[in-house]
Amino acid sequence: MGLELSSDGKSWVPIDEIVVKLHPDKHKQVRISENKKEGNSLWLQLMFQVGSVASLLIIIGSLITGWYLLKIFINFMDFIGIYGG
Repeated sequence: MGLELSSDGKSWVPIDEIVVKLHPDKHKQVRISENKKEGNSLWLQLMFQVGSVASLLIIIGSLITGWYLLKIFINFMDFIGIYGG
């Protein structure tokens, strides 16, 4: 019927089943951390970091551009004031 007697002689096991018995000292313990946040894959974390840096660069670039536009506007008003308009 596809069964054979186990090595201890107390039970029947299927013939095609592989039974591996290890000494208890040789078992490796595996710990699973439950603090891992669901849905936060490495890809999403990378995209968030890249998006944060890009947003920061856009804000800094906008401030610098606004500063230069203000200086140009003030110089233009001075030009009009000096030479009459």
